Amino acid sequence: MRTLLEVQGHVTATASRSQISYSVLVPEGLSVLYIKFRYAPKVLEDKARTKALVEEAAVKYLEGERLAMYVEQWEKVFPLQNLLTLSLDDPQGYRGAAHRHTPEQEHRIRITDASPGFWPGPIRAGMWRITVSVHAVVTEICTYELQVLGQSKEGFHE
Repeated sequence: MRTLLEVQGHVTATASRSQISYSVLVPEGLSVLYIKFRYAPKVLEDKARTKALVEEAAVKYLEGERLAMYVEQWEKVFPLQNLLTLSLDDPQGYRGAAHRHTPEQEHRIRITDASPGFWPGPIRAGMWRITVSVHAVVTEICTYELQVLGQSKEGFHE
């Protein structure tokens, strides 16, 4: 297996509703791409912080009785969760997405099959793009790790 990309990063609430893109050069002769992705923490365990965030959002988007009811029932959304997802493009365009809530993921793309959300097909040589979509960060900081590995038709690369 050959490592094509390995990155780590962190995001805060200011990154919510944004995207981080990584380019990875895929060489000729690969038959499989593996994508490993993880982020942590998944949930905000702090009830006081959760209540404050819910109240802040409710004031922004609701009014009147709906506002009062939502603020009163804030515990129904506890615990709040961070959400980061992946999208993938090959040199010719979109190859799929993994919009999953699971904070640890492993995906595989081959000519004959692919993990759910991704399209099977040839592993084309050239520049691929992986986009981390930061949907929501509710904790003080959220760290992530992204790794792309390639395997050739002949076997494993060192």
